[in-house]
Amino acid sequence: QFRQNGSRWTLESARQYARICNAVVNGIRLVKRNGGKVACGATGPRGNNNPNTSRVSSSPIAFLNAMKRYGAKGFHAYAHHPYYGTPRETPSTPPPKGSRGQAPTAVTLGNFEVLARQVARLYGNVRLWVTEYGYQTNPPDRIFGVSYAKQSLYMRQAYAKVKAHPKVDMFLWFLLQDEPLLGGWQSGLLTDTGKRKPAFRAFARLT
Repeated sequence: QFRQNGSRWTLESARQYARICNAVVNGIRLVKRNGGKVACGATGPRGNNNPNTSRVSSSPIAFLNAMKRYGAKGFHAYAHHPYYGTPRETPSTPPPKGSRGQAPTAVTLGNFEVLARQVARLYGNVRLWVTEYGYQTNPPDRIFGVSYAKQSLYMRQAYAKVKAHPKVDMFLWFLLQDEPLLGGWQSGLLTDTGKRKPAFRAFARLT
């Protein structure tokens, strides 16, 4: 994630990713077909920006800024995964503020406009893609899950919010069917045995 240069740390992951992004953009441009679109970013919702922790990560805004600084360009959309942090957060709930009232480093659907403004400032009229979103359910996840009814409700609220945003072109729900192990994801429209949750019908009705 980070590289130390003397007493200064730089966001190495963004530098490497900028090279990957540009390579993909150039590769798509070489294909002699119209309509190819490239999204870069695919950032997670939160990060600690601290190279001295045991599990180092970068926050979405820090990563976005560094991508620009290291020359990522030419892509059509910026992709982000604005997952909630706790089951108490709805699609409209901003993430908790940092210490001493500082602005949060997390970007969820609750403060999605923070990311949208920064993308516009750095890249102009680049589009926004929500390439992963979902709420896990309880059962089976008793820690991060919400009830089946709330999953269905929050799905409809999230869809309405992104559909109304003038820059968002894509919204992907992750995932179709729960993974069988609790260490995986239980945000599916189906249980791991294939039983339909209420969100299955809600999803079918969104369009």
